[in-house]
This record gives sequence, C-alpha cells and structure tokens, in this order.
Amino acid sequence: MENKTLNHSEINKPTEGIDFEKALTVLRKSIPWVLFIFVLTNLSAYLYIRWTKPLYESESELKLDVKSDATELGLTGLTENKNLNIISGEIELLKSKLFFNKVIETIDLSISYYTAGKVLNDEKFETSPFIVDYTLKNPSLQDRQIFVTILDNNTYSISFSEDDNTKAQTHKFGEPVNTPDIEFIIYLTEYYVPQGDRNFFFIINSERAQINYISRNLTVEPLNLNANTIRIAFKDHNPLKARDLVNAIDTLYLNYTEEEKNQENKQKIEWLNSELKQIEHQLEGYEDYFENFTIKNRTNDLDEDLKKTITAINALDSQRYELSKKVEATEQIQKELKNGELNTLNYSLTAYPKYISDMLTELTELLNERERLRLSYNESTFAFKKKDQEIESLTDNLKTQLKTLTDRYTSEIQELTFRKRKLEDSFVELPGKSTEFNKNQRFFKLYEEFYLSLMQSKAQFQIAEAGTTTDFKILSSATLPQEPISPNVLIIYGIGLVSGFFLSFVFVSIRYLLHNKISTVHEIERLSEAPILGSVPSTSEKIGMTQLVIDKKPKSAVSEALRSIRTNIEFMVPGGKDRVISITSTIGGEGKTFVAVNLGAIMALSKKKVLLLDLDMRKPRVHMAFQDKYMGKGVSTILINKHTIEECIQQTTVENLDYIPAGPTPPNPSELLLNGEYDSLINKLKYDYDIIILDTPPVGLVTDGILAMKKADLTIYVVRANYSKKIFLNTLNRLSSVNQFKNIAVVLNGTSNIGANGYGYGYYEEKTESGNNFINRLLGKRV
Repeated sequence: MENKTLNHSEINKPTEGIDFEKALTVLRKSIPWVLFIFVLTNLSAYLYIRWTKPLYESESELKLDVKSDATELGLTGLTENKNLNIISGEIELLKSKLFFNKVIETIDLSISYYTAGKVLNDEKFETSPFIVDYTLKNPSLQDRQIFVTILDNNTYSISFSEDDNTKAQTHKFGEPVNTPDIEFIIYLTEYYVPQGDRNFFFIINSERAQINYISRNLTVEPLNLNANTIRIAFKDHNPLKARDLVNAIDTLYLNYTEEEKNQENKQKIEWLNSELKQIEHQLEGYEDYFENFTIKNRTNDLDEDLKKTITAINALDSQRYELSKKVEATEQIQKELKNGELNTLNYSLTAYPKYISDMLTELTELLNERERLRLSYNESTFAFKKKDQEIESLTDNLKTQLKTLTDRYTSEIQELTFRKRKLEDSFVELPGKSTEFNKNQRFFKLYEEFYLSLMQSKAQFQIAEAGTTTDFKILSSATLPQEPISPNVLIIYGIGLVSGFFLSFVFVSIRYLLHNKISTVHEIERLSEAPILGSVPSTSEKIGMTQLVIDKKPKSAVSEALRSIRTNIEFMVPGGKDRVISITSTIGGEGKTFVAVNLGAIMALSKKKVLLLDLDMRKPRVHMAFQDKYMGKGVSTILINKHTIEECIQQTTVENLDYIPAGPTPPNPSELLLNGEYDSLINKLKYDYDIIILDTPPVGLVTDGILAMKKADLTIYVVRANYSKKIFLNTLNRLSSVNQFKNIAVVLNGTSNIGANGYGYGYYEEKTESGNNFINRLLGKRV
C-alpha cells in the first residue's frame, strides 16, 4: 500500500551520544543472556583447566667455554681442533637432527606406555604396570595405539584397533605371542596395583616420531652472550620424563662436544689402536708359541733338555719297575682272597698304602677271633655267624679296594710308558725345534720394538687430545618441576572472567545497536516532531489490550498516567465541549483501543459526557473492553441507515461514558467513511456529547484511519514501548507532512515503571519529564 512506503532517511538521523535510558532497558532485558555468557565463559575456563593435561618444563643452564692448552706441553707438531665458542653454532648443533639421532640412540624412547582415560591419557613413564618385549615385523604398527586391558594378575587382553574391541585377544603374562605383524611378550612390573587402572595402551614410536617429539618440545636459547651461557629446556606432560631428558641431553651434549673437538686426534688414535691390535695379535702369537714351546718341551734350553730327557727316561723306568712289583703283590692278595685261603693269608704291610694295611690288620684280627670262638662255640651259634658276617663284609670291601688299587697302579704304569715314549720322540725332534725357536725369537724382538714405537706415538696424541679441553659446565642442573607451565589456572580463570565481561559488553552493544524498537520517550522526541502527551506504564499484572482498568484501580500507575494525558489534552484542544479525538497506531497490538477506552473513562470521571466510537470495522474490539458480546448493529449499520444512532448507543458501567460498537464488518469500510453519512454522524454526536473519541484502524495497514481522522480535533498516535519499531514513526511523520495533520500527538504505551521517565507507583509521581517536555513545546521551547 501507499501508506507503507517508509522514508528511512528520517529514521537514520544522527544520534548525539548514548541513550542511557535505552541502554539500561536493553541491559535489563539482556541480564539472563549476560548471566548465561558469564556462566558459559567461566564454565569453559573450568572445563579447559579440568580437561587439559598439565604441561611441565624442566630446564638447565650451561656455560660454554673452549680453550686449548696442548702447546703448554710442548707438543707443537700436533693438529688441534679450532675453537668452536660460537653460541649460535652450539644452539644449531643442539637442534640438529644429527644430535637428535644421538639422543634417541642414548635414551630409549622406542615405546611409550599410557593409561587410557575417557578424555585424557596419562603417560606412565618408568612407572608402567607392564612392559613389552617385542620384535616388530610390520612397520605399519609404529605410531599406533595398541590397547591392553589387564584382566587379573595372570591374564590380559590386547587389541590392535580401538574401534574393533571384538578382535581383542586374551593371553597370559610372560607367554610369547606371535602374530604376522609382531612377536611380543608382556610382563607385569612392580608398579602393577590390582585395585588400580586396568585399561592401558602403548605406542611403538618410529625414529621419525621420536625426532619430531624431541624437536617439538626442546627449547635452546641464549641467556647471556657475554657470559656464553645457554638455557636448555624440555616440555612434557610428565615432569619426571622432562627432567630425565634434560639431564640426558646435557650429558650427551658435553660428551658429544668433547668428542667432536678431538675428532682429528681420535682418528689418529683409532688408527694406532688398530695397528697396535694387529701387532698385539702377532706378539700374542709368538708369546703363545714360546709358552707352548716351554710347556711342551719343559724348557727353552734344548742342550740342557737332552741331558734332562735321558735322566727322565731312566727315572720313568725305575718308577715302572716299582709299580709292577706293587701290582704283583696286590694281585697275589686278591688271588688268596678269591680262593678263600683266609687262614693262610700271607702279605707284607709295607707293600701297600696305609688304608689297605689297616684293613689287612683288621682282617687278621677277625680271623683270630673267629678261631677262638670256634673253640668255645658251635659254628651255628649267633656269635659265630655274626663274626663270619663281619669277616665277609670286610673281605668284600678289601677286594674292592685292592681292585681299585690295582687299576690305579696299572693306569700309572701306562701313563709312565706314554711319557717315556713322548720323551723318546722329543729326543729325536730337539735339533729341529731349536732352529725354529731361535727364528721366532728374532721376529718377536722386531715386533716388540715396533709396538713400543707405536705406543709412544699414541701417548703423544692422547696428550694432545687431553690438551684440547672443553670447559663446558652445567651451572644449573635439571630439577623436577613442581608446578605446570600450562594451563595457568589464574590466567585462564582471568581470561574467562574478562571474556565474560567483554562478550557481555559486545552482546549488549550489538543488541543496543540492532535495537529497532522504540523503548523511551527520548527516541520519539528524536525521531518525530509531534509532541508527546505522555506515557502509559506497564504493570506487573497482566492486562488485556481491550480491558477497562481505571474503574477497578483508580490509583494505579496506569490511571495516574491517563490523568496526566487528559491534562495535557486540555492544552492541545482548549474548550470543554464538541471535541473529537481520534486514536490510532501504525499496526495492531500497540494498545490504541486500550488507550481509547481507558482515556474515555478518565474523561468521563471528570463530569464530561464521553462517547467512544469504534471505527475499526475490520477488527472491532471496543465492545470487548466492556465485557459485551458482538452486536449486529453499530457504526456500519448507522452509515447505511439501517439503524439509528439511538439504537446503537451502548451505555457502560462508567457514568457519562457511552460507546457505539463497530457493527458488522462491511465489504467497503473506506467507502462508508467517504460518504456524507459519516460527517452527519459526527455532527449529530457533537450535540449530545462533550467529547467523542474515535478508535480508528491502524493507519499503517489501511486508509480507513486517515479518513476518520479528518474530522478529529486532536489525533493521538499510540506507540507501544519495545513493540513498535522505529520505522513506524515514518507513518507518523507522513501524517504531518503529507496528510497535513497538524494537531497530532504521541502517547507511549507500555513503558517501564522504573526509570527517569516512568510514572512509578502512586499518585504523587504524575509529574513526568514527558509532561514537562509537552509544556515546553507549548511555550515554544525546543527540548
């Protein structure tokens, strides 16, 4: 429609400063959201702290200083490494992949153990309840989580995929497990607690993952360039691991640096060591030869050996003869014992060892005792049989010992024979051995002199190596970090609090800037030239839009506000009779009917005869305010001369207040208002009523209201706070500029009871700033 065309340039007038009343209104309505933002930001801070693993950092401080003192020993011809006292170079060395490879070769980071939590995982560095001894067959298992669930002290289940737990396999601790990808054995450790966690996983770290881990967490930076000090720090979620890695890196760096600075001398020493080993091997061969020769020939003087060999052969013959006599004696005794000739036993005690002689003596005594028993007892008696048993037992033992002794004598005779044969063979080989022995002695002396010469050279290079010293010192060794470096609890909570304030401010500011609804009288004054009659406050009690309230609560804030508006109307339209007041709005729901009904009642209470005319024939509501039912007669039937005015006037419970309902909805409300019957109706009503209030349709939707307003002495334009949009005031401005309605004023409906421009509660707060502004306008002052 034509009356919906809006002039945005009128609304977008520049605003001077901030409307604090509007800002307070927006803030008050945003309190739940502000509280929600504060709860959200602080809860986010809490959850971040709760579910973020603490990160610890262990650090050490090193002093770098290289000096060469080899020249002080007078070894000027030896090559020494250059001084590498450049801190930037040392830092690059510590950050190089070459050094990282040295680190992972020294520190075992090949496997990591973790407790599997629902949100966070905790690494069990050196405190894992189990260890894995494995042989990897498929490299694809590296850098993957392998899940282990400890079932009890003897069994566990293992799964190579978190998503498919159905493929978990159960095995016993200490039992070898062989799969196509890996062969492993899992053992329980002393850190296993039966009542503790049971879900774990381990990761077999690849070399690339280990290098990336060290590179990502290692920090090397200079502390004091003049003092040549650097700081080495390592970050990890496990404080013990961070400390151990810093200590290991410090030690490895010092050793590695010292090795690098002596690389040239080391290479020479390594070559000398290789040559010395070969010469040592040769010398050991000759020494072994001489040792074996001496052991084998019993001497290293072969001439003397010839004499000793003859003497030894004669001695061996004498020993063999003596042993042969002993063998004959033992065999004779064995023969007599075997034949049972115990009574006629003949032997010499000096021919046998002492234990044999003792047994023979004991046997002789037993035989004599048995003979004495024979004289007194029968052979069938117990004493005689017992003596026979003793003799028999001793005889058997003696036979065994004699047999063993005979075997020993025989073995010794064989050994002597063998030795004699060897001496005889060596006697033949002695001349040739003498020649070979002398030749090896000459080579041994030659290698020995060369070995001593190389040892002297090695000692010189070792002195040179010791002369280039690395005076690197650990000024501050790595300590076990007690507090995490992140997350910082105070800072995170501070960020959460500040974020709450900032986001709340941004949220309220955006709502303030995007707030396109009228909320205060100041906005109407800024956006429109029409005077403001006053404002009707909202109440804590819910009131219908078309309800008559002033008769029930004459001292309420609404009643007081309407009385103030009634007073302001007296300034707008002087005179006590024949006044026509039209009340309209831009759209429905802004409270024009509510204002019309209650304003009419207020005027009626001032002893004025008031008629309320419902001209909103499309959506009539006036009859609802008086709890009346829909009627089939009213304005529409009067305009078509179907009913008379007297037939349509309805009386109300308020004295001096009548109303005419809208009647049935006609198909052409606008045309009915254009004919002369509408003018005639208004003129007739003026004779009987002091004030006629026209409840017209919303002018922003239809043209009926504009047609009805032409007969009005005063047009009240109702705007509802926090409901009507600012752009609606374009319609109000168009009524003044285009339709030439000069006597038009604004009522702000539904304002807040709290604020500088609110009426508050009670009678004594009816003098408001809006009323003062209206009076100032009448006096020609611009507010």
